[in-house]
Amino acid sequence: MKNVVWITLVMLSTMTTAQNKSKKVETAKIQTSAVCEMCEELIVDKTLVFEKGLKFAQMDVETGILTVRYRNDKTSLEHIRSIISKLGYAADSVKADSVAYENLHFCCKAPHD
Repeated sequence: MKNVVWITLVMLSTMTTAQNKSKKVETAKIQTSAVCEMCEELIVDKTLVFEKGLKFAQMDVETGILTVRYRNDKTSLEHIRSIISKLGYAADSVKADSVAYENLHFCCKAPHD
């Protein structure tokens, strides 16, 4: 009887842990000022791919929307936005870093607000 109770507790503990892990992954859409494939390459392929906790990043160049899936215990949406801003692109309400913006290729510069 003691073994049955012990096994049941272990199984419940394992199930709770598995459920908590699935809640850690979040999906978000970020409106960026990216305008071309070079922008997509810089943001997704050269920068976000190395970000800890980021599981997926895909850019829709036509709309400038970046879809990300990330672990909220490893990174945050604010951190991802700040990374994009430091590259010279606006990310939702976070404005682009002006020095990084000036260093972008001419085709990547969206009209300034």
